[in-house]
Amino acid sequence: MNYRTIQETWRQEIGPQLRQIRLNKRQTISFVAGQLKFPVDWIDIIECGGKLSLKKYLRLIKYYGKKIHIQLTD
Repeated sequence: MNYRTIQETWRQEIGPQLRQIRLNKRQTISFVAGQLKFPVDWIDIIECGGKLSLKKYLRLIKYYGKKIHIQLTD
């Protein structure tokens, strides 16, 4: 597994989870974007597992009060 595959994989795993958290909190994309001072498109890109920097993902994760847990598997 190369670096690019790892990047794509964690984005694809985390993005939908962040969308579900937002929906569970009954928050709109525009509300969250306003709170973080992000363009609305960035929240949508993140929630779809798209290519944005890890720093932007981490800001959204921190906003929701969540942490990342990494686990090695076979």
